[in-house]
Amino acid sequence: MIFGTVENIVLDDKDPEKLYKIYVATTTGQTGNTIEAYPLDMTCKKIPVIGEQVMVTLGSNADSNAQKRSSVRNYYISTVGIQSNVNHNALPKLNVKSATSFGNLDGAFAGVPAQTSTPTPHKFGNGFVELKNLSQLQPYLGDVIFEGRFGQSIRFGYTPRNTKQSDNLVDGATIEPSWTSSSPQAPITIIRNGAGFSRGYNKFVVEDINKDDASIYLASKQKLQIKTRPLSLGVTPSAVYENPQVVVTSDRVLLVSKKDAVILSGQTGVYVSTPNWKADMDEMFTQIEQIKNQLTTIATALTAVTTGLSTTARTATAVPAVTTQISKLSTGIAQITTKLQLMKN
Repeated sequence: MIFGTVENIVLDDKDPEKLYKIYVATTTGQTGNTIEAYPLDMTCKKIPVIGEQVMVTLGSNADSNAQKRSSVRNYYISTVGIQSNVNHNALPKLNVKSATSFGNLDGAFAGVPAQTSTPTPHKFGNGFVELKNLSQLQPYLGDVIFEGRFGQSIRFGYTPRNTKQSDNLVDGATIEPSWTSSSPQAPITIIRNGAGFSRGYNKFVVEDINKDDASIYLASKQKLQIKTRPLSLGVTPSAVYENPQVVVTSDRVLLVSKKDAVILSGQTGVYVSTPNWKADMDEMFTQIEQIKNQLTTIATALTAVTTGLSTTARTATAVPAVTTQISKLSTGIAQITTKLQLMKN
């Protein structure tokens, strides 16, 4: 296995044989050597940027068979965390191509980069944006964490206790978790897209359910300190609730069903909170049913009144119009009754 610095990356699909190929400058020999390499794992790809170091190993190529086992090509495994940074780990000075780049041959052979009075900005490759102030997630013992280069992350964690305490085995964490639980071993999975704040370059942060751009929390027995609009009476806030729950939060949440319905089903209720209302759907439909019942009573009473009038009175100008309206009201109430009955469990 060797290490090298990424010089060029193929991002197009013009040649099927060159998908994901990178060109890597190694420091073998006086002038170095540039080799081609491909991802070792095609199901989980981490595309490097120009200037990052990668580990390269040999493996079989597409022409290999039982009689031709010597057919090999280079594969790159992962980028090297030279700067311990999540946005990028480019270190262009490792790319030593020629002894003429240095003030003297002894310095070049020793691998000492030349010093220039006017350093030029590093080119990561077209499209890549460097985030100089991006913080990365605070780890806790045993965590499994995946982080993207721009503030995305997935944490498979739990609720460790006394994380800031140090001993002769572990230097304590900088920041406590933003969630709590009386069951530290209970798992929690946090998907975050867009860090809500930064503590600076190569500093730790924890997920913030109120500040991060968008989050999904899969909690088992954790309390989540999320800020919400006032909830209906009887609803336990997430800051107190300590049973399994899923919390989705962002500036806007849109649910779209492309072929079938969007279904909300609650064992004890479905609650809605808006700037002007906080309602339990059971209670809301119950109130609608009561309005329907009151209208039924009115329609029945009016029908009885008009029916009891004499023939002469019923043929008066105003009475037929009233009778017609009562009939329409009764029909409408019957339709509402049918629909409400279909909604009831």
